[in-house]
Amino acid sequence: MFLRFALLASLALAVTGCITATPTAPATALEQRWIGQSAGRFFAAYGPPLRDMEAADGTTLYSWRGGYINRKVCQVEIGVNSNYEIRKIRTVVDRKDPKGGPSHCEKFLDAAK
Repeated sequence: MFLRFALLASLALAVTGCITATPTAPATALEQRWIGQSAGRFFAAYGPPLRDMEAADGTTLYSWRGGYINRKVCQVEIGVNSNYEIRKIRTVVDRKDPKGGPSHCEKFLDAAK
């Protein structure tokens, strides 16, 4: 009985390790549009970042703000690897569409479907 329980526990740990190591797919429209793209392409199209800082894992985090339209603004944080490729992007300031459509950032940053 003890052997079966130990085997089952080992198998559960092995499966859990496989699940947590699997990379996640982009979840938001901004992630789908920009992850894997060049940060240079982003900044050339939308303007330079406000500031940057080095993260503990070696990536560079950029803070970007723009899209000033009718008192709406878009602010995102962009994580870039050593090849200047966008690895993560998340909204910091955004305005959701009250009708359920794409947000202001999604529209402005060419991620709206």
